[in-house]
Amino acid sequence: MLQSTGIQTSESTRLMKLRLIVVIFGCLAAWWIPPNQELLILAALSFYIRTFGWEGGHHRYFAHRSFKTGRIFQAVLACLGASSGQRGPLWWACHHRVHHRHSDTPKDPHTPIGKGRLYAYIGWMFDKQYCDTDLDEVKDFSKYPELVWINKYHYVFPYALVAILYALGQWTTLFGHEFGWAAVVWGFFLPTFLSLQGSTLVNIFAHGSRERSGWFSYRRYNTSDTSRNNWLLSVVSLGASWHNNHHRYMNSATTGFRWWEFDITYMTLRLLALTGLVWGLHRVPAHIRNEPLAAN
Repeated sequence: MLQSTGIQTSESTRLMKLRLIVVIFGCLAAWWIPPNQELLILAALSFYIRTFGWEGGHHRYFAHRSFKTGRIFQAVLACLGASSGQRGPLWWACHHRVHHRHSDTPKDPHTPIGKGRLYAYIGWMFDKQYCDTDLDEVKDFSKYPELVWINKYHYVFPYALVAILYALGQWTTLFGHEFGWAAVVWGFFLPTFLSLQGSTLVNIFAHGSRERSGWFSYRRYNTSDTSRNNWLLSVVSLGASWHNNHHRYMNSATTGFRWWEFDITYMTLRLLALTGLVWGLHRVPAHIRNEPLAAN
């Protein structure tokens, strides 16, 4: 199998900004389209499945290889993550690996330390120096041509989801009668925006001092960066906000190192393991769990 190398270019930042603007205005449409029970269920499922796509797929699998799976489900995870609107799996993994290697230094793509919260929140995603994918950074996955294709054409998957939701809402009675645009607003725009908050808010509220990160954050480990656990964001990020834990042992399939650190992504992975779709979930070594607490 040929190894893909070099830089895979992305589409223009203008198109990416336009998509974000469309999503924001689509969310505002919810004020004029009140939901019924079916649409609320659709919104919750869309948020959960697609957030798991980037947290369980882009993050824990492609960036950190914290569990194993087959080639078919690997592609499924890539498609789910791409459908969240957070670009492709190789782009996500590429820049996240750099984030860990240079955490909270000038080479960190999205640290709020020295770059500001607004840049860490969303600005870095539109910075031209971070738009492309360095395939050499993810050689372990860029050898799969289907992943390279999904990464390059990641925008196809959100578009396809919009079309499917509109068709189901308009020409079936799943969500009501002729509810095409309602299905798009509640099944795509709102979940997409909320899912994006799960990753972007972690960038700004799970790094920095207690004063910058809020009273709802704490440090368990004395890592070399300023990473912090943030319990307030644990649901909207499906567990990604147990960030200090994650920076202490990034290859763990779970970010919740204590029973009360709620990690929905890990619960999902455990269920998938029962079906045989994933296996080899990395655990946290006992000596790391028992390290002395950091000063907060």
